[in-house]
Amino acid sequence: MAEREEDGAEEAWLQLRPVEPLPSQCCGGGCSPCVFDLYHRDLARWETARASKDRSLLSGQESQCYQTGLMSRYVESWRAGDTAFWRGPFGNFFYKPNQYGELLMLAAGTGLAPMVPILQSITDNEEDETFVTLVGCFKTFEGIYLKTFLQEQARFWNVRTFFVLSQESSFEQLPWSYREKTRFGRLGPGLVEELVSGCRRKPFALVCGSNEFTEDVARCLECAGLTGDSYFLF
Repeated sequence: MAEREEDGAEEAWLQLRPVEPLPSQCCGGGCSPCVFDLYHRDLARWETARASKDRSLLSGQESQCYQTGLMSRYVESWRAGDTAFWRGPFGNFFYKPNQYGELLMLAAGTGLAPMVPILQSITDNEEDETFVTLVGCFKTFEGIYLKTFLQEQARFWNVRTFFVLSQESSFEQLPWSYREKTRFGRLGPGLVEELVSGCRRKPFALVCGSNEFTEDVARCLECAGLTGDSYFLF
């Protein structure tokens, strides 16, 4: 009987163990804290509570929100059973099929988000013959967001994907299918000019990332010959 109770207690502890995030759940955008930072913190707390057999140690969780963010502080105030109403998302970029010869999408980390519905609307429309060159900037290969989706989209005749990894340096660590379309370092003037000149039609660029990324890429695009009416900054 005692052994059975001990097994039951151990199973209960295992059910409380934090679940490790998938690599795809990290955006690679340098968030602080990252989802993996939170996981390792919660895992350490769980291990301490388990060793002490004291579940109360699990309740002392620190805030996982950005304290300077209005939305984060609002989310932090929620309690079980609360109801939240949402509007949006909103934006000033409206895409029309075949409006541009080619879209050059330049995204850093979660800046990929506004590119996805535009890209999918193009590939879902057989009459839309817009070329798309999507460039995703991440820290590591494991941090690339939506790998499977992007690989599937790249199978379409009018879509190409490229990746720029700032904290990788060896192609040996990459799958063969990624090696030809991956660069190491950061998205700078030389690479932007190469991407613009490599477009199959006159490109219209879409840029999304941190403020610093967006401003830097805008300058690179102008150096590559694109005027202010030839790109949009999210």
